[in-house]
Amino acid sequence: MAGHTTVGELVHNLLKEDQDSPIIYQYYLAEHFEASSEVFVKVANEFESVIPCLRDAHDAIADAVSEHSEKYVP
Repeated sequence: MAGHTTVGELVHNLLKEDQDSPIIYQYYLAEHFEASSEVFVKVANEFESVIPCLRDAHDAIADAVSEHSEKYVP
């Protein structure tokens, strides 16, 4: 099993919940960082699809995207 969650898996899991339940959520996609799918799947695996921290989440993910982008050669 991959170390990340896909949009489809998230939707499937949420459909199991009471649809009237309140929720707090935040998500990021590769397009938010102008990253390729290949790079972003590595970042999602690294974080196991869990947002790493509250205030610096975007910066932490952007740093990981940058790091993996430097290693990625299409």
